Amino acid sequence: MRTTILAAALTAVLLAAIAPGASRESDPCGHEATETVHLRTGPSDTRSSRGLLRRGDDVTVLRESGDWYRVSLDERSRSGLRADTKGWAPKHHLRPRACARPNG
Repeated sequence: MRTTILAAALTAVLLAAIAPGASRESDPCGHEATETVHLRTGPSDTRSSRGLLRRGDDVTVLRESGDWYRVSLDERSRSGLRADTKGWAPKHHLRPRACARPNG
């Protein structure tokens, strides 16, 4: 009996450890750009720009690396980047998006 409980506990810990990491999908409302910022090919100001995120552009955070988020555009950006474009943006240029309150 103890072996079964221990095995179940270890399995749960292992699954938690190998689950896709650093995802922000637990924030169901996503993030938005707070100002115009380059969407980079990697987590550094020295990496190439894919284009610009404009203030209010909605993104989903996929993962993080240091002070950067890897994001995916939720819809076409105000600067013309296509929906689902992926890239890196500094964390300080993004903020959690306010969730809409349900009616009623």
